[in-house]
Amino acid sequence: GGGPAGLRAAATAAQRGHRVTLCESTDVLGGQIRTAATAPGRGELAGLVRSLEVECRRAGVEMRTGVHVDAAVVRDARPDAVVVATGARPRRPDWAGDTGLVVDVRDVLDGRVSPHGDVLVVDDLGFHHATSVAELLAERGVAVTVCTAGMIVGQDLGLTLDMEGWTRRAHAHGIEQLTDTLVTAVAERDGRLDVALRHHPTAVAHRRTVAAVVVATHQDPVDELWTALRGSAFHVVRIGDAVAPRRADAAIVEGERAANRL
Repeated sequence: GGGPAGLRAAATAAQRGHRVTLCESTDVLGGQIRTAATAPGRGELAGLVRSLEVECRRAGVEMRTGVHVDAAVVRDARPDAVVVATGARPRRPDWAGDTGLVVDVRDVLDGRVSPHGDVLVVDDLGFHHATSVAELLAERGVAVTVCTAGMIVGQDLGLTLDMEGWTRRAHAHGIEQLTDTLVTAVAERDGRLDVALRHHPTAVAHRRTVAAVVVATHQDPVDELWTALRGSAFHVVRIGDAVAPRRADAAIVEGERAANRL
């Protein structure tokens, strides 16, 4: 995997004298950090990816993109060690059903979908995911409402000193914010979504109709490769979101530690 965990592990392992091949299933390196860097005001994150790529190149890491790796490919390569940094996938909320009008923030930031009209963004994570996509859509002229079960949207933005800036920009863009509010169900009607909402402190229910819902929600590890390789004769370790989805700093630290233990 070529996200921040895999890049850090590859660079450090190569710097320590190992012969390293890094395989990434997509056509670009960087994982979710590269995706996040496409959001308004977050372009500096691309510098993290560039820095890790440069370290890998200088250390002699062979980097392959657009390569799918399964257990058979790994065993055919006969490695001494495998570091599984396969990341995480979005967990679709139970209330979302199978409608195509409910999409993940990564689909929007990566450009796979472009919602328009009036859009509800659901903030289950309390961090940059929801606020970034809300700003991106608002800059495109979309009427955006952000809904969160928390007391404030982006409740952890204060950790990165971004809360004041988000609040100011959200006001300037006319982004509506619904707090202490849960989405309980959606129903597609005539090409739009009827969304059932509940203000959980009071249990008051209400509804609104939107063109699409974008969810910033929890993720699950992509751990199929790890499961298939467990018990192999060679050393296997997993790192980053393949263990449990978290933030980039934890992934980078795990990559460094894993490489130092090889």
